[in-house]
Amino acid sequence: MMSAAAHHPDSTAANAATPGHAGRGRSRLSRLVVGAGGLLLAAVVGAVAWSGQGLGEARLRAKHGLWSEVHAPIDRYLWLHPRSPEANLLGAEALVKDDSLPLNQRIGGAVARLRTIPDDAPQAVEARLGEARVHLFLNYSPSAAEMALRQALKIDPEDGDTNYLMWKLRDLTRRSEDAEPFFWKVLASRPEGQRAIVLRDWYLSQFYPLTSTSELDRMMAFRISPIDDAAIVESNRLVRFRASEPDSPLCNGAMARWFRTQGDLPFALDLLDRTPVADPPEGTWEPFFRGTLVDVLLDLGEIDRGGEEFDRWPAGDRGRDYLLARGRVLQDARDDPAGAAAAYVESLAAWPGTIDWRTMNRAANCLARAGDQEEATAMRERAAKLEALMDDKIHDRLRIVLGQLDHPAALQEVVTFYREIGRPQEAEAWSGYIELLGRQAGGDGLTADAMPAGS
Repeated sequence: MMSAAAHHPDSTAANAATPGHAGRGRSRLSRLVVGAGGLLLAAVVGAVAWSGQGLGEARLRAKHGLWSEVHAPIDRYLWLHPRSPEANLLGAEALVKDDSLPLNQRIGGAVARLRTIPDDAPQAVEARLGEARVHLFLNYSPSAAEMALRQALKIDPEDGDTNYLMWKLRDLTRRSEDAEPFFWKVLASRPEGQRAIVLRDWYLSQFYPLTSTSELDRMMAFRISPIDDAAIVESNRLVRFRASEPDSPLCNGAMARWFRTQGDLPFALDLLDRTPVADPPEGTWEPFFRGTLVDVLLDLGEIDRGGEEFDRWPAGDRGRDYLLARGRVLQDARDDPAGAAAAYVESLAAWPGTIDWRTMNRAANCLARAGDQEEATAMRERAAKLEALMDDKIHDRLRIVLGQLDHPAALQEVVTFYREIGRPQEAEAWSGYIELLGRQAGGDGLTADAMPAGS
């Protein structure tokens, strides 16, 4: 009998061939898998390379001012490196400078990019300063700008650019009297040859604050023409700030101070009364706001309420605003001339107390009422001397001199002025600059004091 295999001569061969066919199938599948994996890997490598080139491409476009073409390569790079400080800084700059985008997109996008940069990054100060510039120059939000600047100064208290913008922000919000600490940091940060420009700006900031902000007012479209009335320019600025931050104690306090100088006390009080209570009550701008409120109330004759508002002063603050408000309350509301005189005198120790002849006269009146005639007379004499030094003719001449920063003999008048008002620091700084001019001209190194005034 023939076996089953004899009737199917090919079956054995077929069975023997089956493992080989399977192996070849698996081999083809493996090759396909490996090939697909290689393609995927190549695609990933290509995507990574394409993404990594984004920062370089973005820098090249930014170099040529093609800001609308920066976004795409930056976004590619950030897909792979979302926390990159360099890319986020450049991306924020592109958003700020791309006028083709809606303003809200530029502001929100730039701030978001900058906030991804942590405070411990080497670019942290640049990021916080950039954030402040976006808030101030694009969104007209001085409170938000100041908070970013405060954070930058926590990181680096000596940074010249941050201190400069903090100084100018005070000029823009009727707080020039509080700018001195920032001015000195700016001066120290600048090369010797540039310090005269900073010193001149400081003079204008303290004696002609509206002039010192004229370029910023022009840039921010508050001033259209050089002949625009200064009070209107300042009003345009403060109204715009308040429109951006309607509940801000800083914006409402600054606007109320403007109306106070214009003689509209009821409207100034209305602005202050409609401002929400600071949260927390000892907030950043509370002394500025509360000092303004106390002044307006006392000007209006609301003596009792003025005293009550003063009693709500933040416990941790005893600065110049506090001392001036305390003096007025003790003088006008509580019949304590000795206490008022003490507060006024203490306030004179901090700039601009050195030149505050009005407060000196208030102190003199209180001293006289308290029975100290000798001190009252001395204070009146001091006030009279300083009032004379604030004469328009003197300052008209100084502004002419400050337009000639390459004339050392003329600048000696500025040195003399600062010495006469009891400010040796500024006098020494100007003397140093005059000596620098002498060295640059090949002079004999004479000090400013040794130069004849008419030479």
